[in-house]
Amino acid sequence: MFEDFEDESSNPESLPVEQAGETILGHRPIGHAPESPVTIRNCGALQRDEALEFIESVTEALGYFPPAVDEAAGFARIAALEELKSSASATQSVEAKAAEEAVISRHEAEGKYQANPNRGTGAEVALARGESQCFGPQFLAYSRSMLEHMPHTFAALRRGKIKENRSMVIVRETCELDPMVQEIIDRELAGRPGSLKGVGTRELTARVKRLTLAFDNTVEMNKSSEALRKRFISVRVVPGGFMRISGSLPMEQGVAFNEALAAAAAKKRPQEDRRTNMQVKVDTLVERVTGQSPANGTPLLVNLVMTDRTLMQGDSEPAYLSGYGTIPAGYARYLVTGDSNLSPKGSKAQVWIRRLFTAPSSGELVAMESSKRILPKQLKRMIAVRDQFCRTPYCDAPIRHYDHVQQVAMGGRTSAVNGDGRCAWCNYTKETEGWRERVVSGPRHTIEITTPSGQVFLSTAPPLPGTPESPALPPPLDSC
Repeated sequence: MFEDFEDESSNPESLPVEQAGETILGHRPIGHAPESPVTIRNCGALQRDEALEFIESVTEALGYFPPAVDEAAGFARIAALEELKSSASATQSVEAKAAEEAVISRHEAEGKYQANPNRGTGAEVALARGESQCFGPQFLAYSRSMLEHMPHTFAALRRGKIKENRSMVIVRETCELDPMVQEIIDRELAGRPGSLKGVGTRELTARVKRLTLAFDNTVEMNKSSEALRKRFISVRVVPGGFMRISGSLPMEQGVAFNEALAAAAAKKRPQEDRRTNMQVKVDTLVERVTGQSPANGTPLLVNLVMTDRTLMQGDSEPAYLSGYGTIPAGYARYLVTGDSNLSPKGSKAQVWIRRLFTAPSSGELVAMESSKRILPKQLKRMIAVRDQFCRTPYCDAPIRHYDHVQQVAMGGRTSAVNGDGRCAWCNYTKETEGWRERVVSGPRHTIEITTPSGQVFLSTAPPLPGTPESPALPPPLDSC
């Protein structure tokens, strides 16, 4: 992709902040990006360390820009910076594809993972991008498809004429088509200058859909026929004290579901019932799923982590509710005692509380250990409260697997210290050759993760109620 810049200096030294700023603002362009797509090839003239040095210089320069003196210049800068983000995303795709090819070559040379030669690449890409591992393979597949079959979309992204999420829409909606059809749609959508100007995400999605269905509707027909098999429902935590329920139903079930809730909301209610129609729908759903009536009488088994001050003395220190997250102290007490303004039967849920205690200096949960290789149920519950989410950096997925940080085969013990919670994806990824993890000293339970390429990440368990802001570091761990 650097063919047009071969006569430019390779910039072997760090770029001064002022010059980098001029470059980004367009006062001293490095070169001219052609309107037509270019062939991507491996460029050996620019060394990786020099390229990284240049990127770091530009990043530093962006932090020193003074605000524009007039509004027109300010808006122009915002637009230029948005184009810069898109161009950087295009370069990320090139680097991701090149990294994948390097990993495949290494595995082939070593005779490993013949059935899955790019194993572990997606996880490392995701960590480098600062996001959950499940997004790494998606970004790799997107980059590979775009670079191999959609040169016009890539060129528009590199020039900043289309945002990353919209280029992903084009690739995602066409990736299951024949590559020749994919290239035709790419040319139709992004092959003409200005063809994507002013086009929003919804309009773009509709355009791609129209083109894909005109060429081939087999994929959509297959998706419709599989709707019954792929039905699902999920419950997630969202800010503001809510749990969000979402899912996908076959259309006939979805229509029946919606009509049942609408019918419940339309029924005549007693005058003292001041619930809104939407509240009636929610309560109806809870009552029919749990079998409880009223809806706020649902039994609870609560893993509630709170200090004695919060529970007994009315302290304002928040509590932690396993399965949700941090909750206000007042609401934690409400879960235990119920609403004093209503009758006990109508307001108080059936509550069982499992109290969990933390070490006063570090906030660590009191340790548990087992002689068994498989983590016992009580130890898993303790780890679930301590870790809250998958312990891989940037991964917010729910915990699905409980595993040893240091494998038993490598001498790891079955204990709270050497145990952690992971999503299924991350737990399988850590078995990749060259992936190493160990427990290290930290303010709380801390894991050091070293990837096959040498990237090192630290994962520290989130603080629990009663944990000091800056707890004293514990003594070094001799072993796991």
